Amino acid sequence: MTSTTYSQAALPLTRKAVFAQSWPIMIANGAAPIVGLVDTLMVGRFVGTSALAGIGLGAVIYGIFYWGFGFLRMSTAGLAAQSDGQGAEADVQAHILRALPIALTIGLFLFLIQSWLLPLAFKIYTASPEIEDAAMTYIRARLWGLPATLATIALMGWFVGISRSGLALYMQIVLNLANIILSPILVLGFGAGLYGVGIASSLAEWAGLLAGLIFAYREVQRRGGFRSEALTRKALLAREALSKLGITNSNIFIRTLSLTVGFNFFGNAAASEGETFLAGYHILMQFITMSALILDGFAHTAEAVTGAAFGAKNRARFDRAVKLTSEYSILFACICSAAIFFVGPSIISLLTDDPIVISSALRYLPYCALAPIAGFAAFQIDGIFIGTTQTHAMRNAGIAAVIIYIIAHFLIYPAIGAKGIWIAFLFYYVMRAFTLALYYPSVLKKMEKRLA
Repeated sequence: MTSTTYSQAALPLTRKAVFAQSWPIMIANGAAPIVGLVDTLMVGRFVGTSALAGIGLGAVIYGIFYWGFGFLRMSTAGLAAQSDGQGAEADVQAHILRALPIALTIGLFLFLIQSWLLPLAFKIYTASPEIEDAAMTYIRARLWGLPATLATIALMGWFVGISRSGLALYMQIVLNLANIILSPILVLGFGAGLYGVGIASSLAEWAGLLAGLIFAYREVQRRGGFRSEALTRKALLAREALSKLGITNSNIFIRTLSLTVGFNFFGNAAASEGETFLAGYHILMQFITMSALILDGFAHTAEAVTGAAFGAKNRARFDRAVKLTSEYSILFACICSAAIFFVGPSIISLLTDDPIVISSALRYLPYCALAPIAGFAAFQIDGIFIGTTQTHAMRNAGIAAVIIYIIAHFLIYPAIGAKGIWIAFLFYYVMRAFTLALYYPSVLKKMEKRLA
């Protein structure tokens, strides 16, 4: 079999094909917050309100480790998609063989220096000592799974880049099933409390990684087996490839760091409003995270199909990829918003039985429901720029957007109070899309140069 047999650039690009590629990653992404939902359910029902607020703060801080290294997925997806479009199978394999060791090394390093990092992180946030203690307990437990989490992110990017999003779904299913089984066992069976919730999630991450490695091995065999030229030290340490990887990763890291600053600024603003607001905010963030990851399913498909078209130097296919993935993104943004608004109250009552927390969450639910509509364009244009590896633009736009957001917060919040926290956050979503859209003409110019 030749490498081009599996190149997505050789397949028809239709609405059916786009949806067939998107729905597995959409479900996989949408299932990812189930870990957080299960943790929230266990804590909200069986531990207590302070612990629920603590897990909310802990999730925000853990997100620094998780989302801060999202470049492992994005760079792997973009580079793999372009190599796949070119029919360069050895390069397709080399991308994941480089990414996995990097992910595991970063995760292990962060785990080893946690005693220095965590106290520093808690200096940034405003919360009571009781909430900080609960958050610290949860984070320390979750960090046992961080190397597996980052490696899983890299694998997901590779699966998306080669248009095998179903494998990412299967990997996520294994992870969630493990967490659903282990969390009640450790919390209810062994009385491990908040620490048990975190450990269950960590063990589930390792189970997901093991499943992902098995799926990746089978996929390589399906594509004709390992290419000897991809396994050599010369290929894996090729200067040009490592240079491109380094530039891509550093730009995306800075961009992701900017986004992390934005989301953690949002979390810190919520924490400053007190325990009840923070607990309600954490519940609403489950909705925002889930809807964002569902919409990211189409952004991930955009990464793959625009990246393959870019690698194949096919402008017509590139334009069609942008059009089709964007249509689906708009449609599902509306669906997610409606679901949050109408189904949200029932889910809030399921996640906690504290009437004060429920009241707080319901008060700000309408703002939460607007998030998918405000944010879909940001996710979608991210996918296009990742697929074409135009990461310098993502870096610059990410920095600009977070600066604009923070300024907007300090203008809006003092004037209208707590609801201003949510309004400023929605404005941040809009600015993420706007600042990056300014660079879109440069992507088209680069495509024209490749065709010349």
